[in-house]
Amino acid sequence: MPDRPANHGVGVTPAEMEFLVARAGLSLNPGQMADLVLIWRQMAGLISSLPRERALADDAAFAFRLPPPAKPGNGAAKRRRR
Repeated sequence: MPDRPANHGVGVTPAEMEFLVARAGLSLNPGQMADLVLIWRQMAGLISSLPRERALADDAAFAFRLPPPAKPGNGAAKRRRR
């Protein structure tokens, strides 16, 4: 896996975070605001570290296929009527 730069993701300044928090209608004290900026930066770093080399179709969630539904004329329908 290639080395990634130390600065991951999108940085946010405290002023930008204050703007976003105000738009959300929240009122946070300075400690809460500092925690939110720190967490934002940590989450951006985690998201940027996710590998993106594979195509979306290679994901196991997209490869799983359900079997077709059973036809009503087989023995399972007769057992339900009893």
